[in-house]
Amino acid sequence: MSERAPLVSILLPVRNGERYLRESLDSILAQTWGDREVLVLDDASTDGTPQILEGYGDRVRVIRHPTNLGIYDNVNAGLTHVRGEFVGVYHADDIYEPTMVERSVATFRAHPSVGAVFTLDTWIDAEGREYDRLRLPPSIPLGVPLDFATTLNTLLAWKNILFVCPSAMVRTELYRKIGGYRQSLFKNSSDLDCWLRLAREACLFIVPEYLMRYRHFHGSSSHRYHHLRTEPERFFTILDHHLEREGASSFAEPAARREYEAHRAEDQLMIAVAHYIQKQTPSLRESLAKAPFGALARGRNVQRARLIVLRGLLALLARLPHQKWLADRFYARWHAKKAAH
Repeated sequence: MSERAPLVSILLPVRNGERYLRESLDSILAQTWGDREVLVLDDASTDGTPQILEGYGDRVRVIRHPTNLGIYDNVNAGLTHVRGEFVGVYHADDIYEPTMVERSVATFRAHPSVGAVFTLDTWIDAEGREYDRLRLPPSIPLGVPLDFATTLNTLLAWKNILFVCPSAMVRTELYRKIGGYRQSLFKNSSDLDCWLRLAREACLFIVPEYLMRYRHFHGSSSHRYHHLRTEPERFFTILDHHLEREGASSFAEPAARREYEAHRAEDQLMIAVAHYIQKQTPSLRESLAKAPFGALARGRNVQRARLIVLRGLLALLARLPHQKWLADRFYARWHAKKAAH
């Protein structure tokens, strides 16, 4: 007698997602893995989202919240309703290839030590046109279980370019063991904190296949967060938290630490650029002080030559009258291109 296929629960959090919801939900319902339940978590939408969902009848289960919870508290609420052995948390504006769920479940079955599975993604614009895809450096391991030390040091060395949030599938028991996402601490970056806590309990795994199409730069919360950002990226808040308060420091290798500080210095340079665009000279100087030449020079995984030149230029500009034409060039280089997609 063959082993019964495990039930998979797919959670789809959505708020005011009428533009892309049908396309995303149709791709989820077209999955080759048949034993599944689809729970759509409507986070108090005020557009046509509820009417669209009514059209799907009993093919999906809708859980509607009367007030806005935020994406990760919405998911946490959904986790209390799932019945599956595995949970995929997908996005209501992305598109999923038909074998996405099947390949993720196959990975769990082949690797009992794995607690969470991710895939690679192509990047599409607002109209669904592919314009790039995730290309990981050769040194990042794919297709093998990643223990906590490997996960942590890879993140320190490369930042979070490897874990595609809306491709994640997790063993339900592990979500419940760690308590889900901590939105109150890390807001819309709570996924990374969750992956680190999951990695302390079980291995993570990246399937080396492009199984989803990730829609970028169309007014998403991520886009709004990064636009002219003048505070450190939450990536550093989360990694610092785990290094300083959750015992991860003992796993961090010196070389990875050096790369981490180079990434931090680069982030401060991008903040300095945003300050210059907004004519905030005192704040520009403060950001430059947090981006030392030495940290940039020691990095191997950043474009250190360009960053050192940029830092020198910004240091000079901090001493000169503001030049609007140059501020406009900076905006076009680092912000306008993203807004155009």
